Amino acid sequence: MVRALLDTGVWLRRYHGLPLRRSLRDFLEREVTEYCLCPLSVAEVAFKWRRGRLPGIPDPAAWVEHSLENFTLVQVSERAARQAGLWDWEHGDLVDRILAALARESDMPLVHTDRVLKEFSGFPQRYYKGLTVQ
Repeated sequence: MVRALLDTGVWLRRYHGLPLRRSLRDFLEREVTEYCLCPLSVAEVAFKWRRGRLPGIPDPAAWVEHSLENFTLVQVSERAARQAGLWDWEHGDLVDRILAALARESDMPLVHTDRVLKEFSGFPQRYYKGLTVQ
């Protein structure tokens, strides 16, 4: 059984019942025993929603608290923040870098669908191709 840190997009899609690949759905339902999330994922969703980049998703104020009921929140430590900034990666998404550093520090896989992030090493990860049904 697995303790897993969910990427923002995986958490959002899972909660709202949006399409996920069967392999990802099966992993989340059958193998994960503890779901973890970084509060920065909440900020990322609120930021994208406010800018109209999440069509069809209601105001986060209406659902985020409920969505976190079965999650352990993993706070960003100084060590993880430093690691996120120091990695010699071209990937400039700070939230992704912090999530990867948290996965490393907590020794749990970051479950994601990011084709760019999957190319990097130095942290435990479970990459699933795309977010379409198969």
